[in-house]
Amino acid sequence: MKKGLEKKKLKEDLSKKILNNFKKNKFNFTDLDLLIDTNLLTERSGEQFKKFTLTYKDLFGKEISLRPDLTVSTALKYIQEKKYKEEKYCYYGSAYRLDKEGNLKVFDQIGCEIINSSNNKSENILINSILEPLKKIKNLKVILGDVGLFKILVESLELPARWKLRLVKNFCRIEYFEEMLKRLETNYDLDQNVIKLDTKRLEDLKKLDSNETIGGRAVFDIIKRFNKKIKDPRDNYKGKKNVKIIRDFLQINTSLQNLESLILSFFTKNELISLSVKDYLKKIARIHKEIGKKYSINFKTNFGRNIDYYTGIVFLASVKKKSKIIELASGGEYNNLLTTLGYSRNIAAIGGAINLNELINL
Repeated sequence: MKKGLEKKKLKEDLSKKILNNFKKNKFNFTDLDLLIDTNLLTERSGEQFKKFTLTYKDLFGKEISLRPDLTVSTALKYIQEKKYKEEKYCYYGSAYRLDKEGNLKVFDQIGCEIINSSNNKSENILINSILEPLKKIKNLKVILGDVGLFKILVESLELPARWKLRLVKNFCRIEYFEEMLKRLETNYDLDQNVIKLDTKRLEDLKKLDSNETIGGRAVFDIIKRFNKKIKDPRDNYKGKKNVKIIRDFLQINTSLQNLESLILSFFTKNELISLSVKDYLKKIARIHKEIGKKYSINFKTNFGRNIDYYTGIVFLASVKKKSKIIELASGGEYNNLLTTLGYSRNIAAIGGAINLNELINL
């Protein structure tokens, strides 16, 4: 009983201290809704939340979910309050998720978000604000990644537009993404028997009502996809080469200091042309200049794929205790999320949160 009270007091004191730190950085505290319309999560925010969200029906039969994530709640608040300028939010609350076995897990999170910023240093402000309360923790490690950098790589490959789109879209679906690479590597879709079968399927589909639904998709959408596949084939010698480039890229694990030269030499070595990669790397260079010297930061190109709404910089702060990695804080850029939730246009957004439970356990 006494231990429980001590832990509660520690949590209160620690949360006040962290929130005061956020407020010094001009973040405004906000209360977030506990319940979210399930349709917004399952139909518009990606596959991530379907499996791990606790849902129930209200008195009117509408499906409601306990918030699985406070970033989504903050984005919804920005939309519901009809904001149109930069907002810097901070919050303290619980997120509710089901684990693989279906058991409910509660995460006490304390975090901050910057939405609709035109400041090119918003990444630095956000990441620094999240890491500052953790800076005295011994052996703290920070991993940085950038989902947008993978998109630039894919755009520079000699592949049909449909394949580029699929690779970027499914980057977060790790198992399915690996299946796609295997298909690309073996050139299965260039097999003459497969092409004949696809052509026959297309002719059969054209005989159906174009508005009929098959597997949740309208017939006219499926026909459109088949037409693209037939009219936009791959050269049969490029599949294996492109997969090797992708796999090699996803193996990069280096210090922030060496990242720019390593990425640029990777593009040169593989004869990839990208006019945007050098400018894109300036963002990471700014983080290294202003934050890199304070913490032990490594950059991994394969990091940040666990959340499907991330679009750019992603980060994770952790510490190793015995043989276990304790994740203390994480976050990233989500420039498309507000549009998927109903906002009128894409706007820049980045957020992060500290796992208060793990922090107190330390």
